[in-house]
Amino acid sequence: LKEYGGSLRKMREVDGEKLRKELLEVHGIGPETADSILLYALDKPTFVVDAYTKRIGNRVGLFKFSDYHEIKEFFEKNLSKELEMYKEYHALLVELGKNYCKTKPECSDCPIRRYCDWVRH
Repeated sequence: LKEYGGSLRKMREVDGEKLRKELLEVHGIGPETADSILLYALDKPTFVVDAYTKRIGNRVGLFKFSDYHEIKEFFEKNLSKELEMYKEYHALLVELGKNYCKTKPECSDCPIRRYCDWVRH
């Protein structure tokens, strides 16, 4: 990453997959952080998977796996690969997770409760 001299402009000119590999080589940067940097700081369309995404996806019944890469692949195959779509979708999952689908869920007022496997069980 030193080759970019701290320039976001220079980093934006590079392929997202190449940048992701370089970010993952930095001690302390894992997949979620790398993808967050790519999506929000560098405007690279990549889906960010976090604890909210995993929790909501499993509770609603979108998927029954917890591996970061499987979940990322699921969303990237099923959503249009557009920067703003990924940003908005991730932001909505974060809001849903913070306000309703918490560790101890508050299902009674959840806006997606009628679609949720967790509520049905």
